[in-house]
Amino acid sequence: MKILDKLLTYKRLGFSNMFHVAVYRLAVKLGYFEKKLPIVTPSNKTPVTVFFSKTPCRYQNIDIEPVDLKAFSWLAVNTLQPPNWLKAVNTENTVNNNRQHWSKLNDFDLAIGDIKTVWELSRFHWLCSFALDYLKTADLAHLDKINEWLNDWCIENPINQGVNWKCGQEASIRVMHLSAVAYLLNQEKAITTELADLIYAHLQRIAPTIRYAMAQDNNHGTSEAAALYIGGILLSKHANYQENKLIAQWINKGQYWLENRADKLIDVDGAFSQNSVNYHRLMLDTLSFAEFFRQQFSQANFSKRYYQKVECAINWLCSTISPTSGKTPILGLNDGAQILPLTACDYLDYRPSAQWACALFTDNLLFEKQQSLQQLTRLLPPKYNIKESITEFNTQPLQTSYQLVKNTQARCYLRTPNAQFRPACCDALHVDFWLGDDNIFLSTGSYSYNCEPALQAYFTSVSSHNTVQFDQQEQMPKLSRFLYNDWITSKVKNNPPNSLVAQYCNRQGHQHSRAIQLSTNSLQITDSLEGVKSSAILRWHLPHRPWQLKGNVITHEQFTIEISADNPITKIALVDGYQSRYYLKKDKIPVIEITLSQSGTVTTLLSWS
Repeated sequence: MKILDKLLTYKRLGFSNMFHVAVYRLAVKLGYFEKKLPIVTPSNKTPVTVFFSKTPCRYQNIDIEPVDLKAFSWLAVNTLQPPNWLKAVNTENTVNNNRQHWSKLNDFDLAIGDIKTVWELSRFHWLCSFALDYLKTADLAHLDKINEWLNDWCIENPINQGVNWKCGQEASIRVMHLSAVAYLLNQEKAITTELADLIYAHLQRIAPTIRYAMAQDNNHGTSEAAALYIGGILLSKHANYQENKLIAQWINKGQYWLENRADKLIDVDGAFSQNSVNYHRLMLDTLSFAEFFRQQFSQANFSKRYYQKVECAINWLCSTISPTSGKTPILGLNDGAQILPLTACDYLDYRPSAQWACALFTDNLLFEKQQSLQQLTRLLPPKYNIKESITEFNTQPLQTSYQLVKNTQARCYLRTPNAQFRPACCDALHVDFWLGDDNIFLSTGSYSYNCEPALQAYFTSVSSHNTVQFDQQEQMPKLSRFLYNDWITSKVKNNPPNSLVAQYCNRQGHQHSRAIQLSTNSLQITDSLEGVKSSAILRWHLPHRPWQLKGNVITHEQFTIEISADNPITKIALVDGYQSRYYLKKDKIPVIEITLSQSGTVTTLLSWS
C-alpha cells in the first residue's frame, strides 16, 4: 500500500483528529493517566452505602409498564443477585488481569473475546429496570436492589481500575443512567453524597480524554459531552460541590462540545457521521437527554444552529421509521447500543425515541399515545406543554449518505457514500427495500466487533450487502481493524418522482452505476458494471422464507424476482447468508447470487401482487 494513499486517508480523518489520537496514545504509553487518574480502592463500608434514598414519588397518576432486563435487548439476565462484572454475558469467559490501571489494558487482548460482552452490564441499564419496578410497586426491595448492585459494582470496580473504566463512553453511559434514575426517583435536585461522589469520579475519568473522544467523529463525542453537561448540572446543586470550579467548567465544556458535534457530525439532511440508524438513535437519545436536563434545571438555551441540526436529525430518523411497527432498515453498523431503556417496546422499535425527541425539541407528538410508545416521554417529559394533536412530521429528502425513493406503499434506501466521514463497511450502493412493514431486500447488521475472524469479516464485507462484488475483492482495502483506505465517493442523479441513478468508481478501476425505478407494483434495479477482470457477483439478501428458484426467476407467494442481463449470466444460485438484528445474535437467511464473467448490465425486477 502506497504511503501517499495512507496519507490521503489520514487527511480525510483530519490532521487535528490524528494529532489528538497520537497525543492520547503517547500519554497512555508514558503512564500519564496512571498519575492523573490513580486507582482509588473503596473502603468496603458496612452497612450498604445508600446511593438512592426513599423519597415521595412524582408519578402519582401514571401506570408504569415494567421493562425486563436483557443484555443487548435479547439475552435474559439473572437479577436474583449482582452479576460477575468481569464475566462475559454470553460465555463463561472472565477478565483475569483486572487489577491493572485501565490505561494498561488492550481492548482486543483480554482473553474474553468481544469486550462489549463485559461492558454490557456495567452500562447500568439495569438501573432503569429496577427503578420502574420500584415505581410500579412501591416495594422497597427494588430500591434496596439498586443500592446493593451499585455497592457491588463499586467494590469490584475500584475507580480507574480495570476494564470497566477503560472507555470514556462507557463511563458516560453510566452517568446518564445514574442521572435518569435520580430523576425517576425524584432525587435529581437533592442527590445523596454517595451518588454525587460516584458521578464526580466518572466525570474526572471522562474529562481528561475528551479530545480523544472528539477525534473519533462519532457517538463517543456526543455521549461524553452529554455526561459532562448532565453530571455537572447534578453536582452543581450538591453542597459538597458548589464551590468546586471544575463543575462549571464541565458544564460549559459539555455544552460547547454538544453544539460542536451537532454542527459537525449532523449533515444538511440530518444524517449522522456514522451512517448507522442504530448509532443515529443513540446520538439523538443522548441529545434529547441533555435537552431534558437543560429544561428541568432551567439552563440557558443552546445555539439556534444546534436546534436546527437536531431537528434535521429527528427528520432523518423519522424518514426511516415505519409508523405502524417502528422498525427501520438496519443501515450501517448495529452494536445493540441503547440508552435509557424505559419502554417495553422491542429494541427494534424506534418510535419511542422519535416521539421523545419531537416532544422535547418541537413540542409535538408523532404517534398515538399508546402506553409503550409514550412511556419514555411520560417519564422524562418536556417542561413545556405538548400539543395534543398528532403532527405529521415534515420529512425532507435524504440526500447525502443515503437516498430514499418511496411511494405510498414502498420505500427503497440506497447507500451513497460521500467520503465525508470514515466508512464502516464495504456497502457502496447497497439497497434496502420495504413493502409496507415487509423488508424484502435486507441489511445484515454487525453481529460482533471481535469474534471468529470469518464472521467478523463477513458482516462488514461487500458480500453481506445488496450490491456488486468485483473480482472477489472488497470495495476498499483495510488499513486497520476499523479503518479503510481509498474511501469511495459516489455521484447521485435524482430523477423525480420515483427514480434515481447513483454510481462510483473505486481505486481498482471497478465502476458500478445503479438505476432505481419504483412503480406501484414493482421495483426495477439496473446495475451497469465496468472494469470486471474475472467475475462480478450481485447479491440480494432475502427474509427467511421458502423462496423457489427456477431458471432466472425467484418466487415466494406474492413476490417475484426476475433476473436478466445483456451478457450471459454464469450462475444464479440461492445460498446461505446471515442477518444480525440484535448484537451477538445471528440468523441464517437466503441470498441470491448472480455471477457474471465480464462487464455488462444486470436488471433485477422485483414485482408483487
